[in-house]
Amino acid sequence: MNQNPHLAAIKRRWWLVVALALLGAVIGAIPESERVEEQATSFTATHTMLPNEGGDSSTVSTSQVELLATTGEVPARVAERLDFEGNPAELAAQVNVQFELETGALRFTTVQASAATAEELADAFADELNSYLTERQDDVYQDRLQSSRDRVTELEDQLDAIGVQLVADPDNAVVIAERDAISRSYGLAFEQNQALEDSGGQLTFTTLQSAQAVPQVDRGLSAPTSRRTRAMMGLIVGGTLGIIAAVVLGRLDSKIRSKEQAEELMGMRARSTIPKVKSTERDQIVVRPGRHDPLSDSYRTVRNVVRFVQGGLETGPAARVTLVVSPGPGDGKTSMAANLSAAFAESGDRTVAVNADFRRPRLAAAMLDVGTPELPCHVEDLDDVDTGSLVKGTDNRNLKVMDLASIRASPGDLVRGLIGHLAVLSDVSDEIIIDTSPIGATAEVLELLPYADVIIVVVRVGHTSIQATERTIAILRDIATAPTLMVLTGVKAEKNPYFEYSDQRWPTEQVDDDIDDDDDIDDIDDDDIEDLESDDIDDELDDPDDEDVDDDDDLDEELEVAAEQVDDLDDDDDVDIDSNDRDDDDLDDESVSSGSAAALQSTE
Repeated sequence: MNQNPHLAAIKRRWWLVVALALLGAVIGAIPESERVEEQATSFTATHTMLPNEGGDSSTVSTSQVELLATTGEVPARVAERLDFEGNPAELAAQVNVQFELETGALRFTTVQASAATAEELADAFADELNSYLTERQDDVYQDRLQSSRDRVTELEDQLDAIGVQLVADPDNAVVIAERDAISRSYGLAFEQNQALEDSGGQLTFTTLQSAQAVPQVDRGLSAPTSRRTRAMMGLIVGGTLGIIAAVVLGRLDSKIRSKEQAEELMGMRARSTIPKVKSTERDQIVVRPGRHDPLSDSYRTVRNVVRFVQGGLETGPAARVTLVVSPGPGDGKTSMAANLSAAFAESGDRTVAVNADFRRPRLAAAMLDVGTPELPCHVEDLDDVDTGSLVKGTDNRNLKVMDLASIRASPGDLVRGLIGHLAVLSDVSDEIIIDTSPIGATAEVLELLPYADVIIVVVRVGHTSIQATERTIAILRDIATAPTLMVLTGVKAEKNPYFEYSDQRWPTEQVDDDIDDDDDIDDIDDDDIEDLESDDIDDELDDPDDEDVDDDDDLDEELEVAAEQVDDLDDDDDVDIDSNDRDDDDLDDESVSSGSAAALQSTE
């Protein structure tokens, strides 16, 4: 099951979460003074007013007072009075106007940073509202009174005119009816005018109490007094910040950080993992006789996986070609190629390690004491050069190295020249391991894909780029036809209790002494063994037209059989040294090996 990427990011950077949480706890637990300092001080001022009596006939209702106080003319007058150059609406927003229906009280409340400002602003709004109400109502009253008087005068003139008509024609019913209607209108207008003359009431307010500033202390969010409580709060806050930071860093990270992430990107399982090693131990062969630890055995595991995959392929006389690739440089493919070659050679397979990374050739330096061998030829001569002259031996007679890096040519030309010798190498070996250039960064490695029987993609945790990995798997899916295996390197090794008693690296001198003292091979001297060891890949790479080889074919075959028997004897002797007890089957093997050695002496 794929892990949530956010949880994976937090898990990888757990130390960041813990560090920030502890830092927050320490900061929170630092003692502070008993007296809490005031954070901020403000002043509240309220101007209170009551309505005057006789305002029932006012042209302004009490429900309009709050609206008139904060919009229109009143804020503008206040801004002019206070010499405020900004928008008057900003001043209105700083004042809260409330009219209480039960008591009729009108309150202007404001909160300011200084006492004088608060009192001045509240009083200004109260005074300007009262002044505005008086002026507004007076103007409206005079307009209404004048309109009423004009109406009465107009009706009086109409009555006078009707009276003249009645004098001329007293029996005219129409004129009489018109006179009666005008008389009724005149009476109503006169009553309204008289009411306006008598009322003269206005809605005004009298100040009950002017604004008086009262200080208000705002302590803000003060810390708890308990050190334990403050520490817990700091722990929570710091941990939260750490989680956020871990998630953000995880989203910004461009490297593969876990096995699950690599498997998701590659779309396949990691068949094996190589423990993380120091930089000084990279590109070194750790698969050696007598060494069994998590690092060396991990390469042996890769060998077994490759061999298992090869078992499902079509069998043939030619050697199997394993291509070791990686998305980018520094992923550990050279170490993989070198140690996988050593692992195959350790199991008795005739193995050739081939360097195809001509941009950064390091395979020969890891496997040969002399580094990259100098080859006496040019790239134009590669097709005519004997393959045997291009292969160099190692301290393991089953392991050879082929490296064309010393030839001055482009990487593409060297790869094409190398391909011409693969057929010969396949005929005289069992396994061919090719260390290539990064498949996500170079093009010449693509020319080797058709010749591969198995492809190993090396991905290094914490180093391999996500983008390069995506590009690599896309190329392999489009071009490669061979089975592809993914191996993770740089994985943090978990403690294995089984290696507590088996992680032993036996001295080579002890093994050699025990072999020399073995009674079964006392009759074989060092010269004979050296002659037998040389009769392997080197003999098969020699010119087939050599007369000596043609004359001694039968003898060479017998020597090869004898050499294999000696190998079996060496393996049995190693088992004798690595374990204190041998079962009955091992004793039988020793007897067979002794007989083989005797047969070898008879052949020579």
